[in-house]
Amino acid sequence: MYTDESDSISIVKKHLAMSFDVDEKNLSQWLNWHGRSEGKLIRSHLALSSGEALGISKHTAIIWSVVCELIHSASLLHDDICDSDEIRRGKVSVWKNFGIPAAICTGDYLIAESFRKITEIEQGWHQNILLSLLSGTVKEIVFGQSGDVNTNFLSLSWEEYIKLATAKTSPLICLPIMGMFKCGELEEPYYMHLRKLTDEMGLAYQIVNDLENILISQHNEIPTDIKFERVNALIVLLKEKSSEKEINFLKKNKSELKQYLLSSNIADDLIFKIENILHGIKNSLHLMPVVIRPIISSLSEEIEKRSHQFSHAN
Repeated sequence: MYTDESDSISIVKKHLAMSFDVDEKNLSQWLNWHGRSEGKLIRSHLALSSGEALGISKHTAIIWSVVCELIHSASLLHDDICDSDEIRRGKVSVWKNFGIPAAICTGDYLIAESFRKITEIEQGWHQNILLSLLSGTVKEIVFGQSGDVNTNFLSLSWEEYIKLATAKTSPLICLPIMGMFKCGELEEPYYMHLRKLTDEMGLAYQIVNDLENILISQHNEIPTDIKFERVNALIVLLKEKSSEKEINFLKKNKSELKQYLLSSNIADDLIFKIENILHGIKNSLHLMPVVIRPIISSLSEEIEKRSHQFSHAN
């Protein structure tokens, strides 16, 4: 059994600090800037709790946690460029502060470091399994992002949005748990069920992000998804409920588009969709190993908690 998870998280943080410590002065500056906005380490918690539940060695689970955090951190750097996001976790993003080439180099380094980190795992067969899984996940992330940047924000149907949102978000939710499943040599149906559950969680997670982008903004501020014409669940549903004439008007008048979304019941429709998704996940928990069910439930509860902030928004 592992020691207290907080001890394991402390070890993960030490490994991350070592990975962010480089001799090259420019890259060091960029990494230091990016690394100071530390996230919640959700993927570390998922990998550690799954590893412990399945009896995977603590060392493997810790290194895998670091790998998942590194690849997630790299994806944020590149996403910020693709989405023109100027703020990341409350501070100016790397590309905005140092330029796009700096952010690309920093992300590329973190991808390379995530693959190198796997070589520190003691069991050779675990290395092979996790290298293959990481490579496949990175490709999925790229496929998802490439679809996102090449999509008109007012052209998607709801079914197309589901595919795009799932492709963007679910791979990095699935990765930390799937790695421990693979190392634990679980039976194949568990892999398929986990992927289905994390696809559903990824969709709910992305809808919540979309709600936050538009509903949590300053009164006179145009939300970034509207400003930069990015795919957003609110806008996708708006398109399905409005005439072409209305859509063309709102596209040309972005402040009006924001107010229309705030005054409509579209957010309520999305909250209802999130509730249905989470209810479906709850009803499918029996398809997971008993020891994994609390981990999935905890992640679902976090998504549900975030969605509740909008329950009385309109």
